[in-house]
Amino acid sequence: MTEKNPLARFKFFNEVRPDTLESIARLGEILDYKAADVIFRFDEPAIHLYGVIEGKVDLSVVFTDKVLKTEIEYEEAIQASMVEEEKSIVVDSVLPGQVFGWASLVGAGRRTVTAHCAQASRIIVLPAADLRMMFEADNALGYVIMKKMSDIISKRLQKRTEKLIETWVEAFDIDQI
Repeated sequence: MTEKNPLARFKFFNEVRPDTLESIARLGEILDYKAADVIFRFDEPAIHLYGVIEGKVDLSVVFTDKVLKTEIEYEEAIQASMVEEEKSIVVDSVLPGQVFGWASLVGAGRRTVTAHCAQASRIIVLPAADLRMMFEADNALGYVIMKKMSDIISKRLQKRTEKLIETWVEAFDIDQI
């Protein structure tokens, strides 16, 4: 990357030495997405870490819900059947200067959410395998990044829990859990 290092604007990388940050940026590719483009889907292999340079990316939990569907041909002829509908709940939004796709660096290496662009976005895409090799070679760098990663995971888990409670309260019309 010959232009100014786009990673310099990310809080996630603020403790990384400038020369190392330049090496990380050289691994990346900047891609442009349109609004509503899906970047990755739940349970896909997680092979990249992403950073939002411009735009907004929503992270959603996608699930299947069974709904009663009815068809009325005439008064006495009502057809009812259970159908499955795919639904999603946005559990977090990623803004410029923030990263997403942490599952590529930790865990089982499968996506835990679906990421789609809430608006046109410019994203830096970093290959996770190359990043992990850098962390293995430079344990201090690995520690700094994993410390930041644990903060992100903790915040996302908290937001997901809050959204789950909000959904339960709404669905079951209760005041407390």
